[in-house]
Amino acid sequence: MRPMPWRGRTKFCISNIRRPKACRAGRPREMTAKRLALAAVCAWLVAGAPAGGAKAAEPLAQAVPCLPCHSVAGMLKKPKVPSILGQDTKYLIHQITAFQRQFAPNSSSFLRLERKHPVMSQEAPKVEHEDIALVAEYFASQACVNAWQLDGNRTAPLPNPLLANRCFLCHGQGGRTTHAFVPSLAGQRQEYLRVQLVAFRDSMAEGPSRPGRYRAHRMMTRQGEKLTDAQIDELSAYFSSQRCR
Repeated sequence: MRPMPWRGRTKFCISNIRRPKACRAGRPREMTAKRLALAAVCAWLVAGAPAGGAKAAEPLAQAVPCLPCHSVAGMLKKPKVPSILGQDTKYLIHQITAFQRQFAPNSSSFLRLERKHPVMSQEAPKVEHEDIALVAEYFASQACVNAWQLDGNRTAPLPNPLLANRCFLCHGQGGRTTHAFVPSLAGQRQEYLRVQLVAFRDSMAEGPSRPGRYRAHRMMTRQGEKLTDAQIDELSAYFSSQRCR
C-alpha cells in the first residue's frame, strides 16, 4: 500500500478504515505521537492482525485513554466497566459521540440517547472526531470476553419469560444482538449490567441533574423505569452468565 502523504495539502480520511478514501484537502497537520500511533493501528486493521496481535494493540494504548479500563487487564480491576471488545462498530461510535456531546443526535428518535459519566464524560472528548471510527473499529475487531473468564464460572436461570422477552426483542436471544446500534449483553459483568439498569430507571425519575451516571434512551428509559431491584438482579445475573459469542 502506497504510504500516505502526511505533509502538504493532505488528502486522507480514516473514517472508513476498510475502504480508505480521499477527503477534502485541508491544512497541513503535524504528525503527533498520537496520530502516528493511530495510523499504525489503522494499518494493522487494514492488513489484518499479525501473529502476536496483542503486541499490535500497543500503539493504540499510547494514543487514546481507552485501554487502561477497557482492555482485559483493565476490566479485571474494574467490575463496573463494560466489555466493549467485539461490540458493533456503529454502536461504539454512537456511544463515544454521546459521551462527547452529552447526547447523540440522530434522525431516528429511537437512536437518540443522552449519557453522562464521571469518567467517560471527561475521557471521550480526548478522542478527536475524525479518530472515533478508528477507535471503534479497533475494539470491534477484538474477540469478546465473557464475564466468567474474568470472574469464574457462574450460572443463572432464565428470568421470567415475560421479563426476558422484553430484553430479547432488541438485545437478541441470550443477549447476543443482531442490531448494529444495540449492544450485546451476553457475557457482560454482572455489576456493570446492574449499574446500567439502575441508571436507566433512576435517570427517568431524577433527570439530567442526577449526580454521577445519567443515561437516557427512548426505549430503555421506559423499560428501566418498570424494573424492581429484584428484577434488575435477576436480569444482570442471567446475561452475565451467557456466552458473548
